[in-house]
Amino acid sequence: MGRDPAVVDAEKSGFVLHDTTDPEVFIAEIDPVLLVDGVAVTMSLVQIFRVRDGRIARLRDDFSPDPVDL
Repeated sequence: MGRDPAVVDAEKSGFVLHDTTDPEVFIAEIDPVLLVDGVAVTMSLVQIFRVRDGRIARLRDDFSPDPVDL
């Protein structure tokens, strides 16, 4: 048997948005709290967005595969 899929706990998850000097670019730090087999685990992600004409033109992301304590 496999593991149950992780479920995001939106109430405990958090994010911070950062503006840049380029009006088309912003950075998001995202800390989703996932419930994995009944245990809360926090992952840490960083995403860099480039937006043109109201649409995402480019998205780059990085994450730590190891859970973190916030």
